[in-house]
Amino acid sequence: MTIWESLLILLERLCVVLVAVYLVSRTPFFRQALQRRFTLLNTTALIVCFGALAIYGTIAGVPVLGAIANFRDLAPMFAGLVGGPVIGVGAGLIGAIHRFTLDGLTGVACPLATLLAGLIGGLIWLAAKRQFIGVGRAVLLAALMEGLHMVLILIIARPYDQALALVGQIALPMIVVNAVGMALLSWLLISFQGEQRDRGELERLRNSVQAPRL
Repeated sequence: MTIWESLLILLERLCVVLVAVYLVSRTPFFRQALQRRFTLLNTTALIVCFGALAIYGTIAGVPVLGAIANFRDLAPMFAGLVGGPVIGVGAGLIGAIHRFTLDGLTGVACPLATLLAGLIGGLIWLAAKRQFIGVGRAVLLAALMEGLHMVLILIIARPYDQALALVGQIALPMIVVNAVGMALLSWLLISFQGEQRDRGELERLRNSVQAPRL
């Protein structure tokens, strides 16, 4: 399978994540997280949801040279950018454990990258004063995170010649699909936040208008 074929397959399968996150965004758990009202229930629910999407990112991946070109890092990274390090690391841990059980050439490097994706996303959320960093910066983070993912494979995976050949095949598809996925998820989030603001403004307007009494 060529690099471009892998990329097209990953982009097609990415649509499932977009639909799933759209549905999650309509739950009270997601709304509460955006309002920074964290409870044990909504934190656990979001960890499980995004952790399941991380697993899907592996399952929907494309086998390449004894490894898997995938978009597993996307879900925990986005979870961290939206809900902070606890949710990001929790989702990343679920995806990392699942990937670790599959073993293979990148059986250590890839789980580590997934865990770091959730952690770094969460730390950036904290650095941004618990606010989403915006579409452009989120997309840049996704691309850089996948670059780090490739570096980890080269450092950890052995034999080195196989790791180098693998990176040559999966770097472009994984960087592009994770960046595109982050862009679409970010636009979805911005749109949802706009809906919430409009709804709040409408509610305040209704409360402020008093019907004249005769």
